[in-house]
Amino acid sequence: MMKKHEIPIFFACDDNYIPFLGTALHTLIKNASSEYHYKIIVLSGGINAHNQKRIKALETDNMDVTFYDMNALIAKYQQNLSYRLRDYYSVAIYYRMFIPTLFKEYDKAIYLDADLILVGDISELYNTDIEGKLVGAINDRLVLDVPEFAAYATNAVGVAAHEYFNSGVLVMNLKKFREDDIESKFLHLLETYNFDSVCPDQDYLNVLCRNDKVLLPIGWNKMPLPDPEFNYDTLKLLHYNSFEKPWHHDRVLYSKEFWEAALTSPFYEDLLRIKKSVDAAHLAKEEKGVQGLFAKAIYITHEEEVTFKKILAL
Repeated sequence: MMKKHEIPIFFACDDNYIPFLGTALHTLIKNASSEYHYKIIVLSGGINAHNQKRIKALETDNMDVTFYDMNALIAKYQQNLSYRLRDYYSVAIYYRMFIPTLFKEYDKAIYLDADLILVGDISELYNTDIEGKLVGAINDRLVLDVPEFAAYATNAVGVAAHEYFNSGVLVMNLKKFREDDIESKFLHLLETYNFDSVCPDQDYLNVLCRNDKVLLPIGWNKMPLPDPEFNYDTLKLLHYNSFEKPWHHDRVLYSKEFWEAALTSPFYEDLLRIKKSVDAAHLAKEEKGVQGLFAKAIYITHEEEVTFKKILAL
C-alpha cells in the first residue's frame, strides 16, 4: 500500500485545555479526508500522563498524536517571554514562533488554537496555495469590527485592521521562516524592545509577516461575531476566540454548532462540568479581563511611546 502524504498540524496546550484540544481533534478527524495521514504535534509545558493517554485514544489509522515538551527551550527566554503577559495568557502563546526551527523535517505545516472546531476538511486548508509567502492566515474580524482594536492595529502595531490577521489558524511556510530567519528577528525584537502588546504573539507575527502573507477566506477562521454578509456555505472552521466561549456562556454565536459537534466527543462530560462550574467570580474576572483589554488597547494606541509602528517606522 502506498504511504499516505503526511500533513503536520501543531497545537499548543496544557492540562487545563485538554477537553478543548480533544474536541478540536475529534472534529478534525471526523471531517478530514481519508487520503492523508495527519501528524498532530501538541506543544506543551508538560501534560500529565492521564491526559496524554486520553488524547492519544483519539488516534486513528490516519491520525497520530505526539507531545513535545517546550520547557527546555522556553527556559532560555522565559523572562522576556513572560514579562508582558497578562493573567489570562501564558508563554504557550509563543510556542508557534519556534515551530520552524524545532521541526526542520517539515517545509509546511498548519498551526491551530485548541478553542475551535472543524466543520470542513483540514487537508483543504493545508493544500491552499499561499504563493510562496511566509504565512496564509485570516483577517481578524474581532479587531476589524471593534474600533478600539482597529485603531490599535493600525496605529500601534502598524498593520491596517483589514490586513491584520488572527494567529490562531495559520498555514506556515516553515521553509521560508527558516530562510528568512524569522525566529531570530522575533527574538531580537522581544529582547530589544519587549513591546507592550494586546495580543503578543499575534502582534509580532503580523509585524514580521506584514509584507509576506496571503489572506485566506473568512470561513477558515469564523469567529462568533455577527456578519450578515458571511456565506454559511463557506464555513470550514469555527474559532471561539477571546472571551466568547460556548462552554462559559449560552449567548455565544455558533454555540449550537459547538455542542452538536462535542456531543459525540469523549470529552463531552468534561465540557458540561466546565459549563456548570461558571459562577459569579468567574464572570467578574472575565468582565475585568475584557475591560482591561480595551483599556490596554486605548493606552498603547494613544500614550505608549515604544510601539511597533513608532520604533520600526511602519
